[in-house]
Amino acid sequence: MKKTNSILAALLLVSFGLTAQAKVMESSVATVNGKPVLASEYDSYLQSVIEQYEASAPQVLERPYAKDILGKEVLRDLVSKELVYQAAEAAKITVKDSELEEGLAEIKSRFIVDEKTGKEDPKGAEKRFTEALKKQGMSLKSYKAKLSKEIASRKLLEQELQKTIKPVEEADAKALYDEVQVVMKNNTKKIKAMEKEDPQHLQEVQAIAAKLKQLSAEQVRIGHIYLATTKDMSVTDVAKKAELAKKIKKELDGGMDFSTAVKTYTEDKQALATGGDMILIKGIAPKEIDAKAFSLAVGKVSDPIKTDVGYHIIKVKEKRAERTISYDEIKNDLGQYIAQTRILEAQAKLLGDLADKADIKVTKEFELDKAIAAEEAKKAEETKKAEPQKEEVKK
Repeated sequence: MKKTNSILAALLLVSFGLTAQAKVMESSVATVNGKPVLASEYDSYLQSVIEQYEASAPQVLERPYAKDILGKEVLRDLVSKELVYQAAEAAKITVKDSELEEGLAEIKSRFIVDEKTGKEDPKGAEKRFTEALKKQGMSLKSYKAKLSKEIASRKLLEQELQKTIKPVEEADAKALYDEVQVVMKNNTKKIKAMEKEDPQHLQEVQAIAAKLKQLSAEQVRIGHIYLATTKDMSVTDVAKKAELAKKIKKELDGGMDFSTAVKTYTEDKQALATGGDMILIKGIAPKEIDAKAFSLAVGKVSDPIKTDVGYHIIKVKEKRAERTISYDEIKNDLGQYIAQTRILEAQAKLLGDLADKADIKVTKEFELDKAIAAEEAKKAEETKKAEPQKEEVKK
């Protein structure tokens, strides 16, 4: 592997998109060296994060103080961005007109696909971009000013991180691969030594090993028809789903194309884009599906399978035996992982150093903080009441 310095590419981890309003409002949620972090920017950013969770992981939002936890992360990110931009100003980082136009063109290219139709529509990209700005309450001029700040911040990050990050060598990737193999082979003696030397690094290696174990495990590609049932569903409605599953199986046995059946019947709407196809890794799927998928021959269709969440009909399309993934197959991935890890560590240190030197005042109040403070006060009061009793026992 050649030396690589993929700092610029990995800086995409620090993304700046169309996430903040530019409406000037006097209220702020924090100040960084006297400069405000606007409440409007915070609210817009937090709302976009919440919408992402509503679409992909709504259960996260059901946890206690979920909005506050996300809000704290959003506020921390906004403060970090302001710290970096102020550092860019202090370093007199400039943004050329050509860089700004290039950045603007890249943003506009994200609007080539019409979300309503799912098809590419280059001619409508400009209109969709303008509509997005309007929705965010921004003019083109204000967005260009924001984008200029973001480009300056990226340049500052690249400049500073290049000073400290060591390029990834072939030996680095090979050493990580060897450590992953130690974990996969469950070499207890070496694992204990790794834990003693660096517990956090061992956890990272174990995570990579778990992922690699999944990729190398026996797999099967199936077509999947899903009929959902819920705990609060009536017995009659569950029975109707069971009868429908039998009807679908009968139609499939009669020659109905499986892909057609998926489009007609499945209630897993996200799977429609792939025709119901999915990859199962042995031991990961619900046991009822796992047992059937790995025992059926390729080309065969199962009878309806009942699980806690509904009825399933699967067609086995392809099987792959368990295999060993060699170093050469993943050395580039390991190299990229090491590079990104080093970037994140260097970035965290840079932000920490900037924060230590800055005057940061948070004015946003969170209910979570109040709850924690109340709990701590309660514990302190209980401890205080217990002390006289201990003294009395001693006497």
